[in-house]
Amino acid sequence: MKILVYSAMNAETVVQNFGEPEYSYYFVLREFMPLLQQLGEVQVVEAPATEVDPLYREATESGQACVFLSFSPPHLTCLDLACPTIPVFAWEFSSMPDETWWEDRPELDWRQSLQHCAGAIVHSQQSADAVRELMGDNFPVVAIPAPLWDRMGPAREHLRDANDPGSEVIEVARGALFDTNDPDLIHWLPTEQDIIRAVAEARGEIPIDHNQGFRRAPKSAARITLEYLVAWYQQVLSCRVPDTWRPRLDRWAVQSDPWQPGRRRLQLSGVVFTSLFNPLDGRKNWTDMLTAFCTEFRDEPEATLVFKLGHRRQEEAIQHILMVLPKLGRFRCRVVLVSGFLENDAYLDLLNGSHFAVNTSHGEGQCLPLMEYLSCGKPAVAPQHSALADYINEDIAFVVESSADATAWPHDPRIAYRTLRQQINWSSLCKSFRAAYECYREDPERYQRMSGAAVKRMQQHCSIVIAKARLEPLLQQLLERTPA
Repeated sequence: MKILVYSAMNAETVVQNFGEPEYSYYFVLREFMPLLQQLGEVQVVEAPATEVDPLYREATESGQACVFLSFSPPHLTCLDLACPTIPVFAWEFSSMPDETWWEDRPELDWRQSLQHCAGAIVHSQQSADAVRELMGDNFPVVAIPAPLWDRMGPAREHLRDANDPGSEVIEVARGALFDTNDPDLIHWLPTEQDIIRAVAEARGEIPIDHNQGFRRAPKSAARITLEYLVAWYQQVLSCRVPDTWRPRLDRWAVQSDPWQPGRRRLQLSGVVFTSLFNPLDGRKNWTDMLTAFCTEFRDEPEATLVFKLGHRRQEEAIQHILMVLPKLGRFRCRVVLVSGFLENDAYLDLLNGSHFAVNTSHGEGQCLPLMEYLSCGKPAVAPQHSALADYINEDIAFVVESSADATAWPHDPRIAYRTLRQQINWSSLCKSFRAAYECYREDPERYQRMSGAAVKRMQQHCSIVIAKARLEPLLQQLLERTPA
């Protein structure tokens, strides 16, 4: 069998568009590649409209079955191809678009898009049910989470051999780092002028400057010179200085200008809760996470919350969070913001240094970071809704209560309420944080049971064996329907 695959982004463009809409489809395709390579000859296409059908004809003329997997939502999938087409997409809402709001874009009604497809692959049972509700029970659809459990095997071995969580020094090769344990952080929190500027930008009164940052203005000649000096050290000199000097110089550089991308060192402490997300995606609901954590652990210096942020406009992303911190009053717990690229070893160090993964989103199509952490035995603080309902339970997580809330489909310009998301119960989130903290500190045996259960649970949820058992019948069904 020949399997043609497509994603709008590739390894090069995804870096430039990190955090933008549809960027995550590349990572899903990457997770599916080992599975697809077991099932047939895989070929990546860059222009489906011109490449797919010639390759399909070439394959069929040689007696080879051929399908096209488009890692994209239905309305962005190339349609009317001769080759059987299967969109592979994530969806976190209770229903799928069944209206056309622009007459010249009928594909925005997903019924119109999917009727041109041979089937669909989604990542959760909720999404599969929504497709059947939209297209009827006879439409071929299967729920297959990204099969990442096997890829995390080396990480599980690394964690098994590593030191106790919290003992590593995490190297941030290129990025910004803000830490509420840093006494100089107050100098980088937003001023009244910063907030006035943000409001003016939102009102359209002045152009938005994504590179502005919360810096004092106007800058003196000494300030400008210092920023250039820090930039020169971070980008040129840091990798050449002796190891005995580097920690002190790195600390000076961070204190001098934490916005300047460059080498950072992070030493975690206490019980560490980590969340990895795109901060400009409103569905991630980081505000509830931050306020609940700082309220529940206001007097607990041994509780640490790490936000690993993923977006190419890192300053804009961090600014939103920094503007919330001054509203929380005084707290003794620790909050760390890390924005930037983590090398593989640094990512593993952050994983090992974390005790819990946290998710407080309004809905998830599958949530790759949470699946990675659970696959490595890190219990979660998370709700049990949307795609998370397929794998989150009380054996592996401190479950946060949630309830239905009306919302709009994300690509609907009318912002018309047509579907449901989930609203987090803030009080339940506080209780879950506290229960997780006390579990690790006071009941290590239970923590270890949850850790082991998480690994086993994810093996049954997102391993290649499980994905293959679900995908093969779908492909066979499509081939039987396709005329010779």
